[in-house]
Amino acid sequence: MARVKVIGVAGYSGSELARLLIQHPNVESILLIDRRAEEPTPIWKYRANLRGTTDQMVVGKDDGSKADAVFFATPDGVTMNHAKEHLDTGAKVIDFSGDTRLRSAEIHQKWYGIEHASPNLLQEAVYGLPELHREELRKANVIANPGCYPTATILGFAPMVKKGWIDTSFLVADVKSGVSGAGKHLNTRMHFAECEANFNAYKVVGHKHTPEIEQELSLLAGEDLTVNFIPHLLPVTRGILATLYSTLTEDLSIDQIQAEYESFYESHPFVRVLPQGEEACLKAVQGSNFLDISVHVDSRNSRLIVTVTEDNLVKGASGQAVQNMNLALGFEETAGLMQPGLWL
Repeated sequence: MARVKVIGVAGYSGSELARLLIQHPNVESILLIDRRAEEPTPIWKYRANLRGTTDQMVVGKDDGSKADAVFFATPDGVTMNHAKEHLDTGAKVIDFSGDTRLRSAEIHQKWYGIEHASPNLLQEAVYGLPELHREELRKANVIANPGCYPTATILGFAPMVKKGWIDTSFLVADVKSGVSGAGKHLNTRMHFAECEANFNAYKVVGHKHTPEIEQELSLLAGEDLTVNFIPHLLPVTRGILATLYSTLTEDLSIDQIQAEYESFYESHPFVRVLPQGEEACLKAVQGSNFLDISVHVDSRNSRLIVTVTEDNLVKGASGQAVQNMNLALGFEETAGLMQPGLWL
């Protein structure tokens, strides 16, 4: 049984994580922390659908108790300054921010605009995609929980990049996210009157998730590659839909490619490769830790088109963090993640 702490529980990902941990069969105690809690506050104040289901409180400060796993559901710049105090107690640290995702302090500063306070964390951290790093995660002390956009993009491209069946000089990721992916901080674009019945791309060039996508796909390819990653804002609360484009380097049938995807993910419980002809959609994954993939080939121009859906708050954030905790603490990988989801 595990004792866990969640730092930054008031945000969308933090409260989603609390929901999952409260019903986790291997978690015996939870300390929920958020600096905005000036006095102990029921978790349902931050996550209304938990009213009547738990008496778990949120507190403003850490009580110094020992934990087996500490989750940082915090903005960039927090984990790099506070991870060590928890690692020194023997806790596993699972980071939701960009503080541990990249392997180079120089690349981190270029894309995040922050000088890294603890560059050693970048070397120690394991990138938290179980489908690519499962065995490393079982031994990890620091886990870099991936971004929601990169999760969909990397897993959608991974089988073909690994196999070498696509031209890695042309990788386009056209990815849409629900509004909760931006967190609770507001700008004009997030107001209901702006996003309702609207749809737009943003940060078309230079989004900070680009380097982690390129880092992980380059590892699979065995060479450096670049990706055109274009994020969009969907007028929905939650969900990611990625449409990925690349060019086949061989004359391959849809049956061959479908078989390769099914083989690549056959031992991964949360990736569902859909049968030919079925389209990945948001409704099928909302509230769950599943990621759905639909594969298509346009033989007229040798184009591979892959669509991927996930819930940005679950497989794209908190569910994946629980999956990573399960691996790092020796629990069943699916523990606490197979129950029907609850809406935000």
